[in-house]
Amino acid sequence: MELRTDDGLRLNYQVVGHGQSLVFIHGFGGYQQVWTRQVEYFTSHGYQVVTYDQRNHGASQFDPNLDSIHRLSRDLQELLALPTINHPILIGHSMGASVIYDFLTWYPNYPLAGVVAVDQSPRLINSPSWPYGFMKVTRANYQQGLLAPGVSETLHGIDQHVYDQLRVVKQQFPFDRAANRELVTDVARQDFRPTLATTKVPTLLVTANQSPFYQSAYATVAKDNPMVHHVSIDQSGHVVMAEQVAVFNQVVSQFLHQL
Repeated sequence: MELRTDDGLRLNYQVVGHGQSLVFIHGFGGYQQVWTRQVEYFTSHGYQVVTYDQRNHGASQFDPNLDSIHRLSRDLQELLALPTINHPILIGHSMGASVIYDFLTWYPNYPLAGVVAVDQSPRLINSPSWPYGFMKVTRANYQQGLLAPGVSETLHGIDQHVYDQLRVVKQQFPFDRAANRELVTDVARQDFRPTLATTKVPTLLVTANQSPFYQSAYATVAKDNPMVHHVSIDQSGHVVMAEQVAVFNQVVSQFLHQL
């Protein structure tokens, strides 16, 4: 299915199942198919699952002027206006989590039922007072460091079924990292620490013990906010939901049952 945004761009999205809406948001250079195992699991457990390709990704239209994460959170806001969306819970991975952080910042009163943010620090640039950003990137080197981190995202690879799904769409819709330099630069400039520290939306931060990008300690930024909870998953790199499928699904399911 396609959504036409307020600036005329086409976004590809899929809706499967019936019940409360879980809206899954992929990361930078990602595809909605990375959530394949979550679509299967949560639709079989009574949820409606919504996935989509963000602009400049996958089957969605390319926007040569995309230079801001705020446009991505605006796209999300438009997606949530679809009549099929019911009491939504947002689940985002990597940059998809940053889109959620930005959404919470710009739309703090939107009636979300909950948020799950997967392996994404609220502040990507490291400093002496914040050593929990993306790898070793600083203000001096973050543009190149984010585009070409030079490490494997995963610990032992991902689920074979998810891999097979991704292989098809990667061939069909190759991602142009260089063309999205301005976007990733803008993401890096953001500081969502105040948002996590003050949000009133029930939020679960899921980190990976073996993430090549982040230290789980970034979750301490919200340690004094009773609405924010943290779970760290072992034996997983950055792509937690496709590396430790069963554990991830169980962790998210438990959080949903507490809402």
